Amino acid sequence: MPVGDFATFQRGFDLPNQSRIEGDVPIVSSGGVSGFHNEAKVERAGLVTGRYGSIGELFYLDGPHWPLNTSLWVKDFHGNEIKFAYYLLSRIDFRSLSDKTGVPGVNRNDVHKLQTAKPKLPEQQKIAAFLGAVDEKIGQLTRKKALLEDYKKGCMQQLFTQKLRFKDDQGNDFPDWEEKKLGDVLTIGSGRDYKHLGAGNIPVYGTGGYMLSVDDYLYDGESVCIGRKGTIDSPALLNGKFWTVDTLFYTHSYQGVLPRFIFAIFQQINWAKYNEASGVPSLSKATIEQIAVGIPHPDEQRKIADFLSAIDAKISLVADELRAAQNFKRGLLQQMSV
Repeated sequence: MPVGDFATFQRGFDLPNQSRIEGDVPIVSSGGVSGFHNEAKVERAGLVTGRYGSIGELFYLDGPHWPLNTSLWVKDFHGNEIKFAYYLLSRIDFRSLSDKTGVPGVNRNDVHKLQTAKPKLPEQQKIAAFLGAVDEKIGQLTRKKALLEDYKKGCMQQLFTQKLRFKDDQGNDFPDWEEKKLGDVLTIGSGRDYKHLGAGNIPVYGTGGYMLSVDDYLYDGESVCIGRKGTIDSPALLNGKFWTVDTLFYTHSYQGVLPRFIFAIFQQINWAKYNEASGVPSLSKATIEQIAVGIPHPDEQRKIADFLSAIDAKISLVADELRAAQNFKRGLLQQMSV
């Protein structure tokens, strides 16, 4: 059946900024909720997508809302379950329907002509309830991951301002931290071109992460990588044999510091502060080497690194659960075709 017989779309409504009155009714533009008003144009739950400008995403509103004229909203669900319609219609690639003439736009008539199949209403309701439960699980995991990340950030702030200190195994205070420059405690290595290497099992890393595997290595051991150009604010801890491209620095030759502690230091540095380019963000070896940091006793370094690694492990576990739930939902949606 045509999508237009399942759910009929209509253009949204004008609402100039000067006419808006503060309230709790979501104003929905082509990019999602963009403000609030004291009046609704749609008095029930509904679906909204971009008509022009930002197109491609379908938004579910669980109550009254005001769809703007940059959007399309579902005027008539023809007796179908709204939440089921959301899951079914979210499978539409709205971007592919853009007329591509200047500003991207979607014609509702093109949407209406698409073909779809639908189950009976009771099955729609069961499918919507099941997928809703999956969404709730995804939401819980997303919130849990964010809370753990905020907790880690708070702990790091306390640790690196020394408001939170560990004691040694006998319950005694560790010595005061010493301020040193990074260049005094480690060496910054530069990545190299890998294209002359053959295929193998040694990973090559760039600023975006793993790229491919080759038959030679640049360094063997624990190392912290940081972008030289492009992405300069995402340090990574590596261990074992690896190769890095020339847009990535790596650390080695440590003097009285643990690589895992350096990784913690790199995570809390505001790298944007050390950006040396007005265009593509860039760092230099000389700049990194001159950054002053506090260095505690090696045993306290180890305790700090172990503590933060335990939090990282929890974050990673939740992230894995979140990806699994998202993949599960994706697989279910793939079975619902438009």
